[in-house]
Amino acid sequence: MKLKPQHAQFLAERIILELSRSNLVQINATLPNLNRLATTLIKEDMQQEYAIESKARELLDAHQDTIEEDEVNEKQVFAMIKKQIAKERGFLLSYKERYSQLAHEILDALFEESYIDFNVPENVVKNFIIESIDSYFDFHEHAYDNAIEKIKNYKRKLIPGSEEYELIFAKLYEEELNKRG
Repeated sequence: MKLKPQHAQFLAERIILELSRSNLVQINATLPNLNRLATTLIKEDMQQEYAIESKARELLDAHQDTIEEDEVNEKQVFAMIKKQIAKERGFLLSYKERYSQLAHEILDALFEESYIDFNVPENVVKNFIIESIDSYFDFHEHAYDNAIEKIKNYKRKLIPGSEEYELIFAKLYEEELNKRG
């Protein structure tokens, strides 16, 4: 699942809350300080991806005439350009690798700022953070799937992408999230 800007703070809060409830770390700072640091790191990661996508879109737009003439699949070309730019910048696109790296960055930053201490191996804490990230995404994917299922069973058929569809989806998605806490 791709991170969206509104996810950054909630993901950070979930990671920090779960860490604080575990017996893996000793918290040496206030939770809001830990949340701010984790949120900043998550947002920086997202900004890197958006910058890569923006550059890829720029290059794609510059060659739009050729793409149309050759009848090339624009999505595939975009993905190839994005992959190349990410490789040049050393940015991981694989979500599994990327979130593993992000978990490590969060752990390192929390430790370097003396916000936490731990008496277990570093990998244990990093893996715990990765599990928090995974459970966050599982939670949202389940809510998303349930909202889609409800729309499919709607009395009248809605056209995906229409304003009405998007409004109803947003309402159902929010209801699903609220049900799950």
